[in-house]
Amino acid sequence: MFVEHLGSGGAEKVAVNVANALAASGFAVDMLMWRGKGVNLQDLSPHVGAIYFGEGGAKIGVFGAIGRLVDYHRKRRPEAVFSHLEKASLVALLAGLIAGRRVTIPCIHIDLIAYAKINHRLKRNVLNAAVMLLYPLARDIVAVSEGAAQSARRLLGLFNKPVRVIYNGFDIDRLKSVSKRAVPQAWLNDKTVPVMIACGRLTEQKAYDIMLPAFARLRARMPARLIILGEGPLLARLRALADELGVGEDVMIPGFVPDPISWFAKSDLYVMSSRCEALPTVLIEALVAGVPILSTDCPSGPREILDGGRFGDLVPVDDTEALSVAMARALEAGRVSNPHARARHLERFSLARMFEQYQAVIEASFPRPEAGLPRDEGARTVTRAGV
Repeated sequence: MFVEHLGSGGAEKVAVNVANALAASGFAVDMLMWRGKGVNLQDLSPHVGAIYFGEGGAKIGVFGAIGRLVDYHRKRRPEAVFSHLEKASLVALLAGLIAGRRVTIPCIHIDLIAYAKINHRLKRNVLNAAVMLLYPLARDIVAVSEGAAQSARRLLGLFNKPVRVIYNGFDIDRLKSVSKRAVPQAWLNDKTVPVMIACGRLTEQKAYDIMLPAFARLRARMPARLIILGEGPLLARLRALADELGVGEDVMIPGFVPDPISWFAKSDLYVMSSRCEALPTVLIEALVAGVPILSTDCPSGPREILDGGRFGDLVPVDDTEALSVAMARALEAGRVSNPHARARHLERFSLARMFEQYQAVIEASFPRPEAGLPRDEGARTVTRAGV
């Protein structure tokens, strides 16, 4: 597994989940971190090797990362390199090309075309051009939703490169257990008015600049509170916007929390206002928590997760009034019904199903002589040592 870092994002969490599942089945797995470690490192299995290119304080740029990865190829000869997100994937593909080993499998965690339209436009368009050039060299390509896969296929259309869809997998039973934990928040523990909750990086992509005005319109109709979990560059601007809208006392942005699902479970509504996604982890966790859900129908992921609106309301992107009206409707409707249908729907996002599909990708391209044993090295012991 090759990542920039193991920060608090959904893609990093998925990389850890996949690595842990593969290691538990007998694969020898290393987690290669290029630019940093991060909070998700704490969940990495002790049976997965953790290799940080910047150990000892070294700053590793793109060319340094390529060199380290070429060296890794020559020393370890991995059967597959799953790279997560575009920068890491481009580095991995170049390193594989130099090492003469076509074993890189990029994993796409965003709608590449939609994201380039709304966030870091020039930078993302340059990245997408590099994707068009280098992704055809990949052994295989994985996307975390059908929407993200369709976007990637359009981008790579000239090369007719197939893109597999593998939904992110979660330990559903563990999440259910975590959702029952206590939270240190009076708004949720001693509730006097309905509390809505959102979670995600404080960036343009998440459209909190639409959520806050929608919440202000709701507050003009009925009492309510809003908690936004997350950190990011727009923190000061969003707090100022809440004050400007006159709802600052009813909006809380406490930063990153390690187990947000426990907060979701105690709220009255989970709200997502994103302009684009791929397969947002938080919506799946909200499904597990059993909280009513409201999301924009953005590309890509929410429509697939919510089964076309069966398990939560979908509203247009960047529509303040529609979002506000849907907030009021959801709060008035109360708790969700048919938990059994939700449970059956969540099976498609299980760790077991995700692992089976990743294993199928590996075995289709790199057949092993014995199930559970890596082809070249047998059941070698994986340690947390550097390259």
